[in-house]
Amino acid sequence: MSPGITELDSKGLMELVQNRELDELEVLQVLRSPFCTPQIAEVIASDRRALDAHAVRERLAGFPGFNFNRALNFLGTLPWTSLVAISQAPRTPPVVKRHAERKLLAQISSMTLGEKIALARRAHRALFKPLIGFGDGEVLSALLNNPRLVENDILVILNTVEPSREFFSELAGHHRWGQYLRVRRALVECRHTPLPLALSVLVQLPDIELRRAIGRRDLPAEVRAAAESLLERAAKGRRRVIESSSDDGNGGAAQPPEDIR
Repeated sequence: MSPGITELDSKGLMELVQNRELDELEVLQVLRSPFCTPQIAEVIASDRRALDAHAVRERLAGFPGFNFNRALNFLGTLPWTSLVAISQAPRTPPVVKRHAERKLLAQISSMTLGEKIALARRAHRALFKPLIGFGDGEVLSALLNNPRLVENDILVILNTVEPSREFFSELAGHHRWGQYLRVRRALVECRHTPLPLALSVLVQLPDIELRRAIGRRDLPAEVRAAAESLLERAAKGRRRVIESSSDDGNGGAAQPPEDIR
């Protein structure tokens, strides 16, 4: 930080912004100060040169107590990354957060794939529904690593869209979500899950889930037959593998697909 700015109280900050021409970094330092008031923010907002920087407009738009109408005007000039930052900042007034979220929702459909992927990694929950709705495997894969994602969101994805084969493989092998029993069960029961992947996940399920699968008449016959076979092998104390036909080249036992080994 610039020398002296961190030591200034509200009176000193006001004198600074009124009497000195500050560069962008200094303006941001003033706005981050715990002694910066809405009145000081208004003085900064009257400086056209300072407003050329979108980082300054971002900070002003989310500043507590800043003029609401001016905050809304600034929102309309900011990139989506700033809108995300404003909507997630703890000090942003709730009404400004809601407007930032609405503007993000309006922009999602026109974003590039790369922008959607980047947004999925950091988006707040209000944006999950449209991101999931696109059904793009790369976007959904990025969403798996969003810290705000919860188990029920995974179930929504599996029950409402048809993701790519790559997404299913990534989900099954995910260091976090691949360990959840409900997620594994949903992978087996999802009608879009590739059959080899469903069978490889089935092997990991406890006996009670295998019995559940046998009773699900909406599941593929291959899945129900494999569940029965696994229970029979368990009853005989044999290794949990799925028997396959003798002409599959695997020596009589189906192997997990390479992408989830």
